[in-house]
Amino acid sequence: RPTLYIGETALLWGSAPLVELDRAVKEVQKRKIIRQVAREMKICRMTLKRYMEKKKIADVIKTGYKRTGLANLVFKENMETELADHIKAPAPMFHGISAMKCRELAFEYAQRNGIDTPASWIREKKAGPDWFTAFKACHHLSCRTPEATSLGRATAFNRYNMGELLVNLSKVMDR
Repeated sequence: RPTLYIGETALLWGSAPLVELDRAVKEVQKRKIIRQVAREMKICRMTLKRYMEKKKIADVIKTGYKRTGLANLVFKENMETELADHIKAPAPMFHGISAMKCRELAFEYAQRNGIDTPASWIREKKAGPDWFTAFKACHHLSCRTPEATSLGRATAFNRYNMGELLVNLSKVMDR
């Protein structure tokens, strides 16, 4: 880790725990100077300053890149789950939804719920490919162009035929 030297004191960048940062913020709020508090608590001054700026926006639960990702969310978590469930529903009935159809569906869902969408979504009338890739990974989706399933194959997959298959399989295994 890079080290910052202030006088004889060595400060490791990014090494301040959240508890220490919270204590330092309280000290600064008591009308102390940021530079002085940072030196006393052996915290990098810029780390403390950035943390205080984040604290002004909202309470910091986690540090890192999660906050920037939350700012760019289109749907709330429950809405994404609802959309994913809607996309998964036709699969057991032998009807898949293509990736393009899923992206169009996401855009339409956002429009009907009055959600602000990126300009590229409005221009193309569908969700962006990056959003869709992240959405698929988050909700364990596999959207492919659906293949035709013959009626005979779909109706042959039933309880009786599966029972016969398992009986025959057990006979072969016993032999």
